[in-house]
Amino acid sequence: MSVEERVPGRFDVRDFARTAVGSHRGEIDLEAFAEHPLTDRTVRLLAYLRELERSTMTYLRNVLVTPTHKDARVTAFLTTWAFEKYWIADALEVIVRAHGVDPTAIEELPRFKAFALELSERATPIVESFRANAIGPDVIGVHLTTVAVDEWMTEAAYERLKTLDPNPELVSLLERILDVKKRHRAFVEPDARARLTASRRAQNLARRALPRTPWPIGAASVQQSASTFFYEELLDAELTAGVDAKVRELPGLGALHVVRAARERALAPSRGAGHALGRTLAGLRYRLAGTKADDTSTSTTSTSTKGGATG
Repeated sequence: MSVEERVPGRFDVRDFARTAVGSHRGEIDLEAFAEHPLTDRTVRLLAYLRELERSTMTYLRNVLVTPTHKDARVTAFLTTWAFEKYWIADALEVIVRAHGVDPTAIEELPRFKAFALELSERATPIVESFRANAIGPDVIGVHLTTVAVDEWMTEAAYERLKTLDPNPELVSLLERILDVKKRHRAFVEPDARARLTASRRAQNLARRALPRTPWPIGAASVQQSASTFFYEELLDAELTAGVDAKVRELPGLGALHVVRAARERALAPSRGAGHALGRTLAGLRYRLAGTKADDTSTSTTSTSTKGGATG
């Protein structure tokens, strides 16, 4: 049985692409914000969320050099997903700039951290292509699971922001954004679950990859203080536990607490630029070494699961 056949109520990806949601600018009343401005806290959080939404292109660049790009259905979803997130980021930027704030300021990193990020951005597509193509189609399940976790995190953040700052114009925009994100979840949740269910190897890969991901996607490209503020003000311990509970419901991922670990790292005192560079190099070494380890793991699990159910 194919992955598509395992998914109940198969998602119509053609209709999803055809009805892609573009610019939100026409629905934003900037005069309403001029009359009732957002708080400084809200503007700062919107600048961070804008960076998360626009970081999709970097993530997609790394994904589409892997076997994932050979799956036309998944690629159609991911490109439309990235398109919709681009326009979400655009809407958030409009609002932040309307309050006299430059949203790109949080991208100004210390020199060594900027060097580490540049090194990672240059090397990761090459390393990931080599590693993921050696692994094969099971990596698709990891990529879709990663997207699902990130969507859960940002949705929780938007819902929380609605309660923190119930400005009517802001709430209206956030509700439109959440409607878009429901479209994303309608694909990634069942598809990720189906791929993990179908492959013990995909589960093993996800268990190794998710804890090493800098959550949320895009956090690595902004100042540490911005991520700390995000976890302090939006994704508190309760919401973090809720997202982790969803992760643990996925096949083979019952022992993970990936968002809690990311939150603890963000709230811990900074360990400096050298640590950032070290984490980058360690991540690249992990990817290079992962291919051999994954092949060994697959050989072991395939032997142990012959004749048995996966999950």
